[in-house]
Amino acid sequence: MSEETIQRYVETIFELEKKSGAQKRIHNKQIAEALEIKEASVTEMLQRLEGENLIDYQPYRGVLLTDKGLELGKKLHRRHRILAGFFKSLGVDSQTAETDACRIEHVVNDETINKLSSFVDFIENTTDFHQTLQHFRHYDSTGEFLCDADS
Repeated sequence: MSEETIQRYVETIFELEKKSGAQKRIHNKQIAEALEIKEASVTEMLQRLEGENLIDYQPYRGVLLTDKGLELGKKLHRRHRILAGFFKSLGVDSQTAETDACRIEHVVNDETINKLSSFVDFIENTTDFHQTLQHFRHYDSTGEFLCDADS
């Protein structure tokens, strides 16, 4: 299994744990439904994740993320949030932004994510952010620049 597949499982378990509350075991069926795969495919992967100390897996009782798995889950969740937020701020529809963030978060370098996070924080906290975003959206839809006097 690829590193991306491992990350998808860990992130899915992280999200399911977050929804269900702390220290509640997540069952194979929940993971299968979330990933839109067959339940039988989940068991093999859970055994691998346990071997890498990312989860505590007990057959028929479910899984919990270990500290190592929780750390990875938080990292992936942060990456996803940064990427999806950035795409949405550009005007990408929510579903596409979420789908693209899911794909990209597994391959983008930590340095790139950190710079993107810093950039988004910077532009969101500038006084003319909304005006700049309005100008960008106009340019994106028309190919024309707005003059400051026109805004």
